[in-house]
Amino acid sequence: MFEDGNVEVRKKKLFVPRVEDKNSHMRMLHISRIDDLVANSMDILEPAPVDADGNEREDVMQANEPVDLFLLPGLAFDRTGRRLGRGGGYYDTFIRNYQELAKARNWEQPLLVALSYSTQIMDEEVIPITPNDVPVDALVSAAGVIPIRSAALERISNGFSPDVAC
Repeated sequence: MFEDGNVEVRKKKLFVPRVEDKNSHMRMLHISRIDDLVANSMDILEPAPVDADGNEREDVMQANEPVDLFLLPGLAFDRTGRRLGRGGGYYDTFIRNYQELAKARNWEQPLLVALSYSTQIMDEEVIPITPNDVPVDALVSAAGVIPIRSAALERISNGFSPDVAC
């Protein structure tokens, strides 16, 4: 996606997370170049709130088109869609808010995909969950794609190619 440092080579849009505070507030901001990412206080790369020209970055919650795909991090997963994060609830809170927005705008819900090593995929019901946890639709590891929800299987089988991703 970053050919010559440019993310929009194939006319795709990429939004990247930016943690706003310690209260599980996170935004997904549009980037067009790898240089748009700067190290935060924990030395994690994230987009600055404004671009090099001083313009505010597009926030996915104000975008005029739906997101097709969210790539979600995690420490562990299972084949029922459970995802173990770091306990802050940042992604779960953000995803729930985005799903409500998509529903209000009559958009198709985004596909929620977690990238993992095979060793991160646990037996079912080992991963603790809370009512606020959002399950993933599919897992992707070196061993292949594991569709969890029927919607994921259908979209992947039909040659799913996202135009807008987070």
